[in-house]
Amino acid sequence: MSLRGALALVMAALITACAPTTPAEPDTSATGASSIPDSRISVQLFNFFYEIGFGEDQAAQARQEEVLASLAEAGYRFVEPVDYTGFQGLDAREYRALLNANGLQASSLHTSVTMATTDEQWAGKLDTAATLGAGYVGAGENPRTFTSRAEWVAFAERIDHLGEMAAAEGIRYLVHLHDYEFTSVYDGQSAFDVLLEHTSPENVAFELDLYWAAAAGEDPTALVAAHRDRIALLHVKDMSEDGEITTVGEGIIDFPAIFEAAGPDIAFYVVERDPVDDPAYDPWGPSVEGLAYLRSLRF
Repeated sequence: MSLRGALALVMAALITACAPTTPAEPDTSATGASSIPDSRISVQLFNFFYEIGFGEDQAAQARQEEVLASLAEAGYRFVEPVDYTGFQGLDAREYRALLNANGLQASSLHTSVTMATTDEQWAGKLDTAATLGAGYVGAGENPRTFTSRAEWVAFAERIDHLGEMAAAEGIRYLVHLHDYEFTSVYDGQSAFDVLLEHTSPENVAFELDLYWAAAAGEDPTALVAAHRDRIALLHVKDMSEDGEITTVGEGIIDFPAIFEAAGPDIAFYVVERDPVDDPAYDPWGPSVEGLAYLRSLRF
């Protein structure tokens, strides 16, 4: 039986389960002072871009299925999908069925948003997020080409509108932060500051990438402490002594201090290790080791 045919057998049971889910409340039942429960740990599927590939044939679908099954076997319960090129030919309901078959849920959904994204297009992205059960959806890449504060203000106002549309569906718009939102500065105000000022907490949340914040010269601990009301998710990515991306727990970023400063309201700690476009690169070690590291932390 083909993968599509197998998925069809479980799709019927999911039809009533595809309503949008709001971000879960913090889990306070974990034993220990501030340990991170599995219900707050996710993994960014961007780690496996080159492992899976970008095709829609049966081979690509089989690789996608293997990745998800292996992540579940490793102990993950949540994944953060990326919908730039679809789900290897599966539609949102089929992909939700595949997640369900492996005991996985979508913590959040990364997609592409630009100034040209229409309300109609965004409604389609919201439908995808709702079908997957993701409580957060938004831009994995913000515009890198802006050269003025006015452009960032216009973008902020646009995504606040998209965030208002999302909030009406019980979903929050998510801005993933890189280095350039901090290094793009206009009259003493960074692009991140502009985004904060011109979006509302009800409509727009932020996912702080801890590596990129550190690479921009920012103090991630100070950032999360100052913006607890806006930073809802963290990309847990480590930095080596020479400034390169490395496996979580093997670098110099002080995760316990950051997590303590962030407080109890982080919805998801998302393990990420950017993929290397090299056939010999193995993304499994960093993904599994990242999970083990987060499970081991007490802070």
